[in-house]
Amino acid sequence: MASNLNTLVDSAEWLEQHRNSVKYDLASASPSPLSINDLLGISEHRDKSQQVLALPDLTLEDHTSLTGADEFRDNLAALYSAKSVGVTREDIIISSGESAAIYTVLSSLLAKGDHVICQHPSNELLHQIPTNLGVEVSLWKAKPTSKWKLDVEELAGLTRDSTKLIIIQSPCDPTGAIVPRPVLEQLIDFATEKNLTILADEVSRPLFHSILPSDEDFPPSTVNMGYKKVAVIGSVSRAYSLPGIKAAWITSRHKEIIDACRRSIQLTSGPVSRLDEAVAAEAVSDRCIHGLLARNIKICQTNMEALQAFIDEHNWACSWVKPVAGTTGMIKFHKMGKPIDNEAFCTALHSQQGILVVPANKSLEDRSDLRGHVRVSFAGPTKEFNTALEAWKVFMEEHYETIPTVLNKSNAI
Repeated sequence: MASNLNTLVDSAEWLEQHRNSVKYDLASASPSPLSINDLLGISEHRDKSQQVLALPDLTLEDHTSLTGADEFRDNLAALYSAKSVGVTREDIIISSGESAAIYTVLSSLLAKGDHVICQHPSNELLHQIPTNLGVEVSLWKAKPTSKWKLDVEELAGLTRDSTKLIIIQSPCDPTGAIVPRPVLEQLIDFATEKNLTILADEVSRPLFHSILPSDEDFPPSTVNMGYKKVAVIGSVSRAYSLPGIKAAWITSRHKEIIDACRRSIQLTSGPVSRLDEAVAAEAVSDRCIHGLLARNIKICQTNMEALQAFIDEHNWACSWVKPVAGTTGMIKFHKMGKPIDNEAFCTALHSQQGILVVPANKSLEDRSDLRGHVRVSFAGPTKEFNTALEAWKVFMEEHYETIPTVLNKSNAI
C-alpha cells in the first residue's frame, strides 16, 4: 500500500485553511468543550473538586513516572473494572494525547515489513501511521450499504503470514458506527486462532447515545473481552469534552504490550504534563464522570435529532446511516442518483455560509462507495448547531444546484 502522508497533510491543511474564517464549526468532534468552572458545576461534590482543581496551588512538579499519575490511572481502572476483569493501574499508561497514544502502540509493536489489517473508514491516523512506519496495511472495509458493519469473514482473505495486528475503532469517527458485541466476539475468536494482537481505538467511548446497555449489540470495551493481546486507546478529548487537555491512555492486560509502550514513551514524548493529568483525572473521577457523560449524551441526542430532521427535509439530496455512538456521522449528497463532488460542496458551503464540514476524500481512501460523503460533527452547543442548520438550509435552497457531481465536474460552482 502506498504511503498516505500526502493524504494526512491534505486533511490537516483543509482544516487549517478553513477554520479561522468559519462561523459554524461542524468539524470538531469534541462535545461542547468545558471550562474548569463547567467541570466544577458538573461535579457531584463541588467542594472536593474545587480543592483538587485549585490551580494556583497545584505544584507543577516533573514526576518521574513514565506511566502517569496513580490517581488518574486508578480512576481509569475503575471504568474498565466494572465487570471485574481485573484491570488495575499497572495495566494503564498515560500518553500525551490520542495521536501520541496511537503512535506509541504501533511503533512499539510493529517493525518495517510487518502487515496490519485496519478498519476503514476510521481515524485516518490508524492506517497512516503504520504506513509511514514501513508497515503494510490492508483495509478492512465497512460499507454504507451494510450500515457500516464489519464482516469478520473477510479477515481470512486479508490475513498474511506477516500479519501482526488488527486495528478497529468503536465508536467510529467518521461514521458513528460501533463494532457490535457479536462481531467483537467473532473478531476475538479470529485473533485468538491466529495469535494476533488487536488495537482498539475507543476514544469516543462511552458516548452511546442511540443504543442501550441492554441491547444485544451493545459492545463492552475490547479489553473486557477476555483476550489479553489487546491494547485499547482512550482520551479525554472526545467523550469527556476536554480537547485542550492532552491526556490519553493505553490499556492492556498483556504485560509485554504495556512494557513495550512504556519503553517507547521514554524515548519519545515522556511523561504527561501534571496540569493536564490533574484536570483529566478529575473529569473521569466518580465525582464528575456521571454528570459529564449525561451532559454529552444529551447534547448528541438533541443535535442528532435536529440533524435527522434536516436530512429528512432534504431527502431529495442527501441520506445517511444514522450514527449509533460518538459525535460524527457521514452524510451522502447526490443529484439524480449521482454523488456530488464533496470537496466542491464543502468549499461552497464554507464560502457561502461559513459552515465547516470535511469532505470524505480529505481524510479517507479514494473509495467509490464513499463518493459524495461529507463528515459532520453534531457535538457542538445546541443553540449554535441549530443556527448552523438554518444557514445550511439556505445554502441548499440557493446554491446546491450549482454543485457538480463526481461524474460531471465540468459544471461551474
